[in-house]
Amino acid sequence: MRHDIVPLELQVVSIVVLLIFLGWVLRLVRTQRLSLRDSLVWVVTTLLATLVALFPGILVRAAHLFGFQLASNALFGAAVLYLAVNVLVNTVTGSQNASRIRRLTQECAALRAEVEEMRRGRAPGDPGSGPAP
Repeated sequence: MRHDIVPLELQVVSIVVLLIFLGWVLRLVRTQRLSLRDSLVWVVTTLLATLVALFPGILVRAAHLFGFQLASNALFGAAVLYLAVNVLVNTVTGSQNASRIRRLTQECAALRAEVEEMRRGRAPGDPGSGPAP
């Protein structure tokens, strides 16, 4: 039995699942639940996976090129690497967002303090001995 032949049923199911996933990503973008920038990675990788599902010989050649004995092992390795990179990118983005939120919270608190001082009749930053009468 040749290892590079994928059953037609598996190809069809894979392509259908990938197209449904692509439609879901596009729906998320359309309803503004996913930004266009963030969706680009999902759209490109889904299209690449669809290409591999349509032409499984691509995966077989890539597996042999990288020294894998079975194409399924290469696919599994690529999937694990992809998920690891995706988690790292999302972790970096989350960390950046946390820093931005912290900075915005501090700026909001400073502006709120200025507004309160202005309401009390003092100019912002004026030293006051206590609350205004």
